[in-house]
Amino acid sequence: MRSRSQPKVQRGAWSTRCAQASLRRFTDVEDHADAFEIVQRAIGYHFSDVSLLTTALTHSSYASENEVDSYERLEFLGDAVLELAITVEIFRALEDAPEGRMTRIRAAIVDEATLAAAARRVGLPAALRLGVGEDRSGGRERSSIQSDVVESVLGAVYLDGGADASLGVVLRLLGDTVADRLAASHVSDSRSSLQEHFARKGQIVLFEYERSGPDHAVVFTATASVDGHLIGTGSGGSKKAAAIDAARAALGDS
Repeated sequence: MRSRSQPKVQRGAWSTRCAQASLRRFTDVEDHADAFEIVQRAIGYHFSDVSLLTTALTHSSYASENEVDSYERLEFLGDAVLELAITVEIFRALEDAPEGRMTRIRAAIVDEATLAAAARRVGLPAALRLGVGEDRSGGRERSSIQSDVVESVLGAVYLDGGADASLGVVLRLLGDTVADRLAASHVSDSRSSLQEHFARKGQIVLFEYERSGPDHAVVFTATASVDGHLIGTGSGGSKKAAAIDAARAALGDS
């Protein structure tokens, strides 16, 4: 196992054109050695022990037919690696966020659809070793399998290169998603943050709404109050937008 202090993570960003060209080649590759090389370039990490990558890309259907190990144990490890890496990024970015808010953001990042999309971006489905029946039935296109293989590859990277290497791959695969979710959370989670703030004090935030304007240009005004005391007012084109605006105003004073 390579020292954690010297991970072979490539930091240079790929251009969209290069990545797309690589993925086009990927779908035509029959030699797994070539396919694995493309995967390594796509994730920005080269394995010292390529057998770990081989196992990480081996579905249980192929393993059963060929009497080899599947990726399931690596998936188990990679799930923990992924959750820890994302948790640390969220914890560092949101210094004062309550646990509930951070948990919701993390859940949105590590869900099946997000991981499957990441797998497709770097061409992992094309490199999967599937059993004959699983492949013919469309297993390569299943989001559940695609998301699983992201975790198995992360587990393999961790064993091969350690925590720093696996963190680098997580950020390469999901860094943009993490940044987008964190940015969105500052707006969309204002209402939840306000409710959590007062819930810790044993108080409930009540939102009330008024509608004004014609049907084609409706404006909602929301008021947020606690124990009958007004704490924030906001407006927007929907009740949700008005409530978020009121919550942001209240958080500025709470």
